[in-house]
Amino acid sequence: MYVVVVGGGRIGAHLAQALLNAGHEVTVVERAPAKVQALTKALGNIAILGDGAEAEVLREVGAERADLVIATTGSDEVNLAVCQMAKHLLHTKRTLAVVNNPENEDLFHMLGVDDTISATRILMAEIEKEVPAHLTIQVMPVRGGLEVIAVEVPAESVSAGRTLKELHLPPTTHLAAIVSREGHPKPLQPDTPIEAYDQVVAVVHQDKAEAFLEALAGER
Repeated sequence: MYVVVVGGGRIGAHLAQALLNAGHEVTVVERAPAKVQALTKALGNIAILGDGAEAEVLREVGAERADLVIATTGSDEVNLAVCQMAKHLLHTKRTLAVVNNPENEDLFHMLGVDDTISATRILMAEIEKEVPAHLTIQVMPVRGGLEVIAVEVPAESVSAGRTLKELHLPPTTHLAAIVSREGHPKPLQPDTPIEAYDQVVAVVHQDKAEAFLEALAGER
């Protein structure tokens, strides 16, 4: 299968790696030279410098023969435009858009995008590979591009043993609850200690979910 991935950031690189590992032919279109260099170093000569939101660039990388075009940029508007061009102008067989705001999923389908996938879920899958296997993460999308995330603190994480005020959480994080291993709620106070296997529940904007998880579950 031939796949064109538009966007060479963390999500695009993650998907490209997975597709290559599965034996597929992959081309990544990325407009930032530094990211193209990083992709080339990590994955070989699969990255092309260019703006994947331009039809001519998509033609140059063979989107017309592609079995799948995946748009993975951080902009839902760009991802929608890429998929619409690929589908209706270049007649790509299938399109898939990474959706940064869950509220846009229905709109994407209405406008002809074949499949969508949550940006947060991709990042969660990648992060779960980097943290201990017993780590428990639960995610529930809510309105306004927000996620409710519940994460169990691993014993070897950077947050275990610190107080709440010592955590480097994203500034827009809204903590909802801290529950001990025994099931007792803890006060949401600056000096409250975070202990191994506590469950921390927070409302986080989608683009800060990765930073939130790394602050709580990243290794020392």
